Amino acid sequence: MRHVLFTPLIPAFSLAVCLAGCASDMRGKWPSLAPRAGEVTEQTPVTATGACAGCGQDMVAAPPAAAPVPQPLPADTEARLAAITAVIAGVEESSAAKARTAVAAISAARRDPARSADAEVERSRYESLFLPLSVEDRRLELLGDDVAGRTGADVVLARIASLQARLAALQDRRTSLPE
Repeated sequence: MRHVLFTPLIPAFSLAVCLAGCASDMRGKWPSLAPRAGEVTEQTPVTATGACAGCGQDMVAAPPAAAPVPQPLPADTEARLAAITAVIAGVEESSAAKARTAVAAISAARRDPARSADAEVERSRYESLFLPLSVEDRRLELLGDDVAGRTGADVVLARIASLQARLAALQDRRTSLPE
């Protein structure tokens, strides 16, 4: 019984404590939000105070930023492009012969279901030929990031776009085998 009587009084009591703090006699100046002397360091931002803090008369114009000087291309740009091009060209050259072998095995498996394992092996060999291309695609992305905004970047970015188009064509070729 006693517990039920005091439960509604708990919120009223906490409200009375808060109001008692507000009703106390606070003579003197209100506390300032300005940093105190020991709180100011070189990293502490200082805001102008006065009649019109932040207005035009208090603002100091920052000097205009100097235009950045474009940097030259990384020294290994040509070597990286040549290595990527060589891998893509190797896959392009090998894919035609591997495709013929895989298609022949798939056709033989259609005629004789006992040879379906051979067809799957040839299909796997054909598809494994294209595995390095995802690495080369990522290398092209990284190269594009490395040359962006540098002197002569447009020529390199055009070559990168051309190589990415070749990669897309190879991806289409990879998925072109009959089921």
